[in-house]
Amino acid sequence: MKYLLLILILALIVWFLVRQRKSRGDRSGAETRERIAENVVVCAHCRLRVPESESIEHEGRHYCCDEHRRLGPL
Repeated sequence: MKYLLLILILALIVWFLVRQRKSRGDRSGAETRERIAENVVVCAHCRLRVPESESIEHEGRHYCCDEHRRLGPL
């Protein structure tokens, strides 16, 4: 009887750990999909592709850095 109780407790612990790992994995997948959906823009000076959130917008154009913004489009 003691062994059956011990096996039941171990099975519950394993089930709980597997369930926690699956729920943690689902959240990281949603974050990855969200990052992939971000718009990519082209620097007006060097034509480098950068995420829109990291670009610098000036006069309707996007730039990869402040120096290229000052130099202007090619």
